[in-house]
Amino acid sequence: MNKAFRKYLDRTIEVITCTLLLIMVIVTSWQVISRYILNNPSSLTGEFLRFGLIWFSLLAGAYVVGKKGHIAITFLSNRIKSEQIKRMLEIFVQISFALFAVIMIMGGFKAVSLTMVQISPSLHLPMGYVYLSLPVAGISIFLYCLINLIDLIGSKPVHIQENS
Repeated sequence: MNKAFRKYLDRTIEVITCTLLLIMVIVTSWQVISRYILNNPSSLTGEFLRFGLIWFSLLAGAYVVGKKGHIAITFLSNRIKSEQIKRMLEIFVQISFALFAVIMIMGGFKAVSLTMVQISPSLHLPMGYVYLSLPVAGISIFLYCLINLIDLIGSKPVHIQENS
């Protein structure tokens, strides 16, 4: 079940981010065409691209956390010889990510509730929709951390036999 849920979460974020990126490329192309060829720049495109980039960045960041492709400081883990201690360090890292995600979720929902009455100038959307990217990405990161922790706790540590 763990692998199936991870695959579903991966696929969902992949579809959303790829679709958003495709739309952003199309909107950017339209912005260039309308500005330089038609001499009639669109005021909506810049704002849409800013909001799209926020959503894209946060969701892509969550996806990278799920793939464990984030920047890692391996200074400590490379020096540890014991697989059990390395595993404990990885559990600590995942718990730290999960706590960060909880802060993102709580702060994000607060930001959404505070900004839902503010309207964006060009698109006339409630700004809460932009800030909704914080709790959505936070929930995704938290779910990935839970999956990673279940994998770490459920796996058996590898015992290294040292030659004397």
